Amino acid sequence: MPAWCRTLRASGFGEPLMLLLSRHLPSTRTLQCFLAVAQELNFRRAAELMHMSQPPLSRQIRSLEEMLRVRLIERDTQRVSLTEAGEAFRQEAQAILLALDAAVATAKARFHDGKAAAAPLRIGLTSVINPSLMPSLHALVTDPAWTGGRALERAWSRQLVERVRAGELDLAIVGDIAAPGADLALEPLAHEAMIVALPAHHPAAAGEEVDLAALGELPLFWFARADNPAFYDKCERGFRRLGYAPPRRPEPKDFTLLLAAVAAGEGVALCPQSMRATSRIGVAYRALPPAVSRLLSIEVQVVARAQETRGAVLDKLAQLRAALGRS
Repeated sequence: MPAWCRTLRASGFGEPLMLLLSRHLPSTRTLQCFLAVAQELNFRRAAELMHMSQPPLSRQIRSLEEMLRVRLIERDTQRVSLTEAGEAFRQEAQAILLALDAAVATAKARFHDGKAAAAPLRIGLTSVINPSLMPSLHALVTDPAWTGGRALERAWSRQLVERVRAGELDLAIVGDIAAPGADLALEPLAHEAMIVALPAHHPAAAGEEVDLAALGELPLFWFARADNPAFYDKCERGFRRLGYAPPRRPEPKDFTLLLAAVAAGEGVALCPQSMRATSRIGVAYRALPPAVSRLLSIEVQVVARAQETRGAVLDKLAQLRAALGRS
């Protein structure tokens, strides 16, 4: 019998209590990090799956091994593998998280708060797209009956995913992210074409369609890979295939600042076609050739919790599928 059990009995508690509030137990986040590494056997891909950088992921694994005083993962310059203890712990950790998820779902289904259930859902919408030029989506996100009278919360896709994971949002409409882990469900809804924003005085702006080669050596305002690794890598593969390798400049976080820089002739930008609703003197929006547009298109997705059982959330998901053409 563990020493802490003997201590409890000696103190008059009778049968030992399961003390779950202990500093000697790993957090669910730590378990998720470990399972991501165990699944991918690659720290970079595991970090992307968890939407974090590699150093904090490595620290989570190191602290878990120090807590357990057991090596779980063997890692060298060639490969990552689980030790015998790591494989055994993977099975236990996965069972724990599945059981916890089931317990949460059961509690919500059986003992839900009627007032909370009737409250408007919290919905996020990526700031990468402008729904005003996507009629079906625009009709939903501006319909008070669908939003519950609440304004949708706008942020980068990566931030919205983390807020759904933390329970701060019930679902979020995002753009071209990688699978976010077993605790969340990601579903594709539609594709949105990319267009180019270029200085209105540039010779390529004279036509209705612009090939990337016509942009010459104009710098490309582009986002950091950490903002959306999946879409960044997809575009990089497309650029290599197209032979497009312009100088890069950091993309301003504010779209109006980005357009101001383009109007000043400092570079060009690639953006979803819905963003052309934001006009700016000195900026011309032009279509890309169809093959290029398809190659660089953004997949519009919806993310929710994997074990979601609430009827209100499931109804919203069904309405999104119907509006954007997915069955």
